[in-house]
Amino acid sequence: MSNVLEIIPLGGIGEFGMNCTLLRSGDEMLVLDAGMGFPEESVYGVDVCIPDFEILEQYRDYITAIVLTHGHEDHLGALPYILKKFNVPVYASHFTLGLAESKLDEHGILGDVLLHRVEPRDVVTIGSFTVEFIRASHSLIDCFHLAIKTPLGTIIHTGDYKVDETPVIGEPIDLRSLRRYGQEGVLALLSDSTNATVPGRTPSERAVIPAFEEIFTEAKGRIIVAAFSSSIHRIQIVLDCAQKFDRKVCVLGRSMQKNVDIAERLGYLDVPDGLLIGINDTKHYSDHEIVFLVTGSQAEPRAALYQLATQMYKGLTIEENDTVVLSARIIPGNERAISKLIGFIYKRGANIIEEKRRLIHVSGHASQDDIRIMTEAVRPKFVVPIHGEYRMLFRHKEFVKNHLGFPEERIILIENGDVLEIDGERAMVVDKRDVKRTFIDESGFEEIDNETVRERKKMAYDGMITLVMTINGQTGELQAPPKIISHGVRGFETNGFAKTASASKNLTKDAERIVAAALAGASRQTLEDETLLKEHVRLELKRFIQKETGARPVIVPVIQQV
Repeated sequence: MSNVLEIIPLGGIGEFGMNCTLLRSGDEMLVLDAGMGFPEESVYGVDVCIPDFEILEQYRDYITAIVLTHGHEDHLGALPYILKKFNVPVYASHFTLGLAESKLDEHGILGDVLLHRVEPRDVVTIGSFTVEFIRASHSLIDCFHLAIKTPLGTIIHTGDYKVDETPVIGEPIDLRSLRRYGQEGVLALLSDSTNATVPGRTPSERAVIPAFEEIFTEAKGRIIVAAFSSSIHRIQIVLDCAQKFDRKVCVLGRSMQKNVDIAERLGYLDVPDGLLIGINDTKHYSDHEIVFLVTGSQAEPRAALYQLATQMYKGLTIEENDTVVLSARIIPGNERAISKLIGFIYKRGANIIEEKRRLIHVSGHASQDDIRIMTEAVRPKFVVPIHGEYRMLFRHKEFVKNHLGFPEERIILIENGDVLEIDGERAMVVDKRDVKRTFIDESGFEEIDNETVRERKKMAYDGMITLVMTINGQTGELQAPPKIISHGVRGFETNGFAKTASASKNLTKDAERIVAAALAGASRQTLEDETLLKEHVRLELKRFIQKETGARPVIVPVIQQV
């Protein structure tokens, strides 16, 4: 038995997305969630990132299982990538694994992994860990808090949650089980901080129903509702309103269609017979008889809503008298894209309803009074804020300290890569691991290493130079002057203006002389090794360009032997 616990976040701390935390006791380790994220700024052809799971190589023999709190992408999206490296059992709810199976199938590994479906209040023994899955309320269905009994004490991991006592689908948060653990004693509470800056309680999912019913009453033409495809509560509300107001529902967008199908198949969605229709059937109904439920609430260019607003989507487009409902929060960083999308929709003549105008969206995360309820129910020895930007983690700490009287020394702020060690009496960060991120290409299957992204960044800022050298294979002597081909390098432009073109021509000639001199001065050993020769001339050319222009382009030497 180990006398300490280690908690190591690989993502999700000080940022949105990539939620993944390691819990280690002795020679056993659980991986809690495996999420993907979205870079805060462009990373040059890549818009999805995951934790760098290479750090887990040192723990390969320790990993016993992956445990998922729920099925949102920022907790589930990296699952195929980690399973390709570490094929261990996965424990999650029915709906979460319904979403996971689709991903694993796309990656061709569904038949090779062991998936365990668990119900609320199920208790599972995984090595020296005992995990109880406790029902959580969130914007998604079938979510869990995790109560993890370890040799040193119980850890409660909240996952994403709010205290919703009247969810649209399923039963409310199981505070009774949380209080039971609080009475028995909880060593540490790892608690969602996303809304720690927001006073009061987060509204129930049912709070949006009156606004949707008003919209359905007022709309004279087609209604187009854009929501997160994982928002099954919201989808059920749209279906219920459509049924009440005699409208048919057409689902557009791959992820929306997939999630509706999974939720209906597993019995989470109540879909009356004949309510859903295909896109070709919509032409047989009047505008006031149709609702479109679509992807694209974040203005994704390939999603249904964006294409409806900018061009034809399978023969459809947004028209005058349509009512477009943006029933989702704006993910930080998407503000400009969504503003542009709204402009396109207005140009089409449609009416737009967003959350600033009506209560058509509520958060799925705990506000301050939800945090109070959770903390008072669990009564932990230590509080560890997780999930959110650092300012949110800090405000979580301040709220628990100032409003709940929790001792400051027992509230531990951590960052990605920190090794938090708990021995039952103390909790402190004892080490810091270098945690990087891995980028995924547009296909969604291939990983792109950090070096490739760095090269792309260099090319974007400073351009690229291709250096072609024709040398004698026997003597290593130049057989023709070096040729420099520039792509977007400052000082090497040839844009048609005489002054700039002349300066660029002179700089190019000077650079070619530097390369010729570097070759002439190369040692025999360098001349005989093509790799050494390329690096030798690349460094000489790099120093010259940096000195003359300040630029640091990517330089690609090419050697042709004759």
